[in-house]
Amino acid sequence: MSRRSTTKKSPITKIIASIVAVAIVALGGFFIYKSFLAPSGDKQNDAKVTQEAPKQAYTASAEEKEYLANKFKGLLATNSETVGYVYIPGTQLDEPVVQTTDNATYLDKRFDGVNEPLMGAVFMDADNKKDFSDRLTWLFGHARGSKVADHRMFKDVNYFSRQEYFDAHPYVVIETPERKYYYEAVAMIIVPEETAFYRTSFDDDADFEKQLNIIYDTAEVKKPNVKVSAKDKYLVLSTCREEDDTIRANLYLRQIPDSEMSDFVKQHGESLQYKPTRE
Repeated sequence: MSRRSTTKKSPITKIIASIVAVAIVALGGFFIYKSFLAPSGDKQNDAKVTQEAPKQAYTASAEEKEYLANKFKGLLATNSETVGYVYIPGTQLDEPVVQTTDNATYLDKRFDGVNEPLMGAVFMDADNKKDFSDRLTWLFGHARGSKVADHRMFKDVNYFSRQEYFDAHPYVVIETPERKYYYEAVAMIIVPEETAFYRTSFDDDADFEKQLNIIYDTAEVKKPNVKVSAKDKYLVLSTCREEDDTIRANLYLRQIPDSEMSDFVKQHGESLQYKPTRE
């Protein structure tokens, strides 16, 4: 006889071998389940991914792009420092906007380049970005009033110190070569010429929001129940007061964010279309 045929396994060895075999089969079955069955159940629950909703971006329509291209072609041909156009529907405020390296040149220099005191042009603060992307953008312009025959420019800004006028003209439109921006009137304040509010940069959100709250809380004419936020962008139309050369009227406006643009344009777009008042 051979050695193999004469070797016999003990009962204990057989039991251990059976247990090991069962364990191997069970473990293998578990891995097979996890690999092939779990994707529709357990794995999905164990690997949940929270995705943020994509931020809405405003895209100008082909019609709007064509309109702006034609408009700014002529404006830039007249003045290469043109950065925008501002108008307030229902008023006489209807002006191109320029920007240069200082805040003095356009106090007397007209849009067409002619130097004429008390006329000048509407200009953006030299420290602002010309694409209106700053959290606070300043536009300056003479009110003119009775001192000159032409009463355009920013004279109508002064009328916003009356609540009924403020309420009747809630929106301001800014056009740029790339797109339109819409703003809602938030507050009108009268301040000294050298007010500390004339700033284009802030330490942080808290610093910016603090100033906005001071302005809103102290304004006698404003949109009710507004909660200012450092997350929003603002525009200020600033002009002089005819009754006192040492004070200024500042109209604060909140930019309609892109996330609200679709609904805003559907509701107000047609009524805010440009209608020229300049001769």
